Amino acid sequence: MGGTLVVTTPNVTRLENVTRLISGENIYDPYSGYGPYGRHNREYNRHELVTLIQFEGFDVTEMFTADVHENRAAVYAKLSYLKDKLEFRKNDLGQYLFLKATNTSRVSEKVPSWLYRSLPPEKICQ
Repeated sequence: MGGTLVVTTPNVTRLENVTRLISGENIYDPYSGYGPYGRHNREYNRHELVTLIQFEGFDVTEMFTADVHENRAAVYAKLSYLKDKLEFRKNDLGQYLFLKATNTSRVSEKVPSWLYRSLPPEKICQ
């Protein structure tokens, strides 16, 4: 206990994905020739990442989203139309999630039920 965890991961609810969904586009990356190791098998949003980190015995000390490359959201939708509708989420729309957390309790030996649906019941925490 007491260790520090730093995580960065793509944000599934980034602005570009929001505009892609509105325009009818698929948000998932194409399959990779490298199989499951050539792409992200799951992306998280802020709430899910915090919930997972807390489930695993960590307290979040810092978290934010940010763009790290060109934001192409305007290709899919006119951003001026969305500004008012997305104002309440403006801090959640960056391309990547960045999180820092400190371990404060023992890690669970089971996995959260909201994240896994096909494991035996004895491996899932309800």
